[in-house]
Amino acid sequence: MSARALGVVVFTLLAGCAGDHALPYGSTAVACGNCHVDHFDEWYTSPHAKSASSPVFMALLPEVEDAWGSFARTTCEGCHSPGHGGDGVIGCVSCHAAVGNHAERDAMLDVDPTQPIAGPFDDADPTPAHATRRGGFLASESLCGTCHEVTGPSLVLEPTLSEFRASPAATNGRTCIDCHLPHEGERTLTPDSSRLRPVRPHLFVGMDPAWGADADRAAESARRTLELLRTALALRADWLPGGGVDVAVQSLVEGHHVPTGATFLRDIWVDVEVDGAIVRSRVLCIGDQPMRDGAPVALLTRADSVAVGSLAPGAEARAPVALEDVAAPAVDVVLRARAVRDEILVALGVPELSSEIPTHEIARVHLTR
Repeated sequence: MSARALGVVVFTLLAGCAGDHALPYGSTAVACGNCHVDHFDEWYTSPHAKSASSPVFMALLPEVEDAWGSFARTTCEGCHSPGHGGDGVIGCVSCHAAVGNHAERDAMLDVDPTQPIAGPFDDADPTPAHATRRGGFLASESLCGTCHEVTGPSLVLEPTLSEFRASPAATNGRTCIDCHLPHEGERTLTPDSSRLRPVRPHLFVGMDPAWGADADRAAESARRTLELLRTALALRADWLPGGGVDVAVQSLVEGHHVPTGATFLRDIWVDVEVDGAIVRSRVLCIGDQPMRDGAPVALLTRADSVAVGSLAPGAEARAPVALEDVAAPAVDVVLRARAVRDEILVALGVPELSSEIPTHEIARVHLTR
């Protein structure tokens, strides 16, 4: 039975370290947060916490249902709103109570709330809240791949796990969490513990913004995304003999294509500027483009094919840029990225969301004649 069929799993965690709460709690992230305060605080504005309430996802759902039917909508909700622990999003239970999967794709996660909660340590501090075990599956790409390998509905294909399995990162023994959930120092894991532990902040850094977060958290999320993007892509630019510019973008990511996952949403492009003004817009674009009758369209639900444009590990995209009419003695070549293309927001009827989506300047090359 798949995670989609499991429905809402309800079980009780005794909140032993939340002394001002006399009643037992359901297994929601809020309940877990009574003890794991810092991890909950990090998770709260992460893409996992917003998996079902992201305004872009919510706007896409009726489009998916109109284009491909109610089963297609349910399929999307299987990953974005699995219901483990009663959260309705990807909460603590989805990972820490997972014991395996029925298949490495399409939300087919095997969650067993009767087992001890999985953690990264052999010597976890005892707690009346729940039994604990060391969980090898918790750190495996197989766990992440259960939802990050998507084979539908229709044109929705997200082969991130397959990309990883064929990547240098997999060959070198790295996993998803090394980049997206890296260790950051030590701290106590609960307020009543005095033991310092190596921790992985539960921010799940990717391209998505921290939807609905306050200004400080939104800025911190954007900073971490930009930091990740700057390790993912390199920009090169050189003058051509005729006065134009040769532009190249190379993937530095070892674990998957760039972008990966919801590639039909992502926006990665190169502009050429003179004194801060764009003189050549989008001379090179990285990512997949929905197409209909051979022409680009904004929404995947209105497409009949996809032009694949993501970069495999180590791959490079290049474009010559003519500048015969630009007499300036210097130009800047700029690599930028946004989580969602503006034309998608317009097509979904939510253009106002554009202000919540940062534009990241990944790299800039200054050329003088």
